Amino acid sequence: MSETLDSVCEIIVDCVNRTAPETIDGEYLLVGTPAMRRNVIDFSRSRRVSAETFAAWTRRLAPRAGDLLLAREAPVGPVVIIPEGGRIGAGQRTTHLRVNPTKAHFRFLYYLLAAPETQERLVNRSMGSTVAHLRVADLKSFDLPPLPSIREQQAIAEVLGALDDKIAANTALALTAEKFLRTEIDAAWLGKDLLSAELSDFVEINPKVAPPRTESAIYIDMKRLPESGWSVDGFDYREPKGGARFQNGDTLLARITPCLENRKTGFVDNLENGQIGLGSTEFIVLRSRDGIAASISFLLATAPRFRDHAIQHMTGTSGRQRVAASDLANFAMPTPDRNWLAEFGIRAESIFKTVAAQSAENRTLAATRDALLPRLMSGQLRVRNAERIASDAGL
Repeated sequence: MSETLDSVCEIIVDCVNRTAPETIDGEYLLVGTPAMRRNVIDFSRSRRVSAETFAAWTRRLAPRAGDLLLAREAPVGPVVIIPEGGRIGAGQRTTHLRVNPTKAHFRFLYYLLAAPETQERLVNRSMGSTVAHLRVADLKSFDLPPLPSIREQQAIAEVLGALDDKIAANTALALTAEKFLRTEIDAAWLGKDLLSAELSDFVEINPKVAPPRTESAIYIDMKRLPESGWSVDGFDYREPKGGARFQNGDTLLARITPCLENRKTGFVDNLENGQIGLGSTEFIVLRSRDGIAASISFLLATAPRFRDHAIQHMTGTSGRQRVAASDLANFAMPTPDRNWLAEFGIRAESIFKTVAAQSAENRTLAATRDALLPRLMSGQLRVRNAERIASDAGL
């Protein structure tokens, strides 16, 4: 028998406030839609608040581990699980769901809501001519397919969760690797006070690249650039007309607001040798000069001092501001010790290759998860067989 979201939840409530809370360096986090990235909590974009503010925002429903938060506006659809700890609650434009454990397993419901087909239905259910949004009433009456037994739901959630846990572990290692490299490059080079060089001494900006000689070319749009880490989230194909052109080892930097402020910057490492890719016209391409490790271009493009410079040089009307490539070339920098730079480049390249392999593994794991999800939900695939497929994918 089919269910509604209301029938499998004990309570569904919106966050209590619409205006942004006061942010402090507190231990409590409010997760709004900017922090809900592809059904994962981006803690760096969550608001840290005081215990008093947290209590006020969560007075309708005190959060606990296993509750779900669903984005109801800008964008509609992303859903996350509140982890253990008890200090994470619903922020702006989110709805808080508490699952009835006699009706549904919370992680199974999470995967059901995160499924592409369900996400499309949620977007289609939203309303509003200016900003699409979901009402609590829309969510409560949202139809769900017939659910398997709680035991079967838990087994399905464990298979899919194992894939997600491996993806999360790889992602955490990549972030740790970036912090390690950032610490060294700041201490040995970029954190120095004597500014005796310019960015153009180390990288080419928008280097000339011949257009692809194919009818269909790899295309990377803005949504695929990461806001943390450096791995580009796959690519599409399109006719090779216009846009930025790049190759493996190049760094793609978003030049337009708010993407630049959000640190949308990616390192291209998923093309074939000699393959040319196309990208958004809102990209600036950076390529390390001869003798300098390719990964240095990314580490320079994401350096805090450089990012501040780029943001401060944005011009244009409100909401459409951009930074020009010419305003980046003369960015003042310290001069590094060349021996150290060469040695550091070797270490950085090795780490980037390891992360590239992990990113490729993550794409395989995610594709496996997404392929298993509808078949497990519909009963077309048994958990035992799904476990075997997941093992073959790298678990």
